[in-house]
Amino acid sequence: MAVEITPHPPWVADLDATLEPSRQAILDTPVIIDASENQLVDGQIQNFLVGFYPIIRDFPQWLQMLLDRSPTMGREFFTDNIRVERRHDAMWRAMGDGFNVHKKRFQEPEPMIPEVKKFHAYLTDMCRNAEFGQAVSATNYAVEGVAQKISEKALRGLAKNEKIGPRGRWWLEEHAKYDDEHPIHALEIIKDCVKRGDGDTPEKVTQSALESLSLMKVSMEASYHA
Repeated sequence: MAVEITPHPPWVADLDATLEPSRQAILDTPVIIDASENQLVDGQIQNFLVGFYPIIRDFPQWLQMLLDRSPTMGREFFTDNIRVERRHDAMWRAMGDGFNVHKKRFQEPEPMIPEVKKFHAYLTDMCRNAEFGQAVSATNYAVEGVAQKISEKALRGLAKNEKIGPRGRWWLEEHAKYDDEHPIHALEIIKDCVKRGDGDTPEKVTQSALESLSLMKVSMEASYHA
């Protein structure tokens, strides 16, 4: 990866301190708690995997929007990330296989539930229209940053689930291992945007990530209880 890691300015500590309660709230959603205890509710987990799927499915297209307008320092990062996220789509559907989700539910898109639709629209708008640092903060730093923590917690229980098998844990294990790198490199891009001062400020990149995490939490809860 071509992104060079640099010393953090003071505002980065404030950013992470501000985001931490929202990250923890996601880890405390019923679907993640149930997964961590290997007590996922049959029916609800299938609806969750289908309901939240549009976010997984369309993540590469949001990254493509960012690549299309990325400064030079971010192009290799987004190109590599798109390749990785396309594989994650297949991994998510493999998790669906593990939980006996009919393939047709992924192949023939169901209407998005309102909460997921709102989150989806937010990420689309940010990646297409927001200042670049704010878009990266909402997408790569917020969403990918918490994905690793979600996977680690869920695997506490699902690692013991013989029914779903290794392929059913594929998405979780991949994120638990590798997604720590993406937020680190995304943060370097955000720091560069703030430093250049073209509309990105510490306050604005913080707010964009906060909104993303808030919408993500609500989407996860609604998908599990759909």
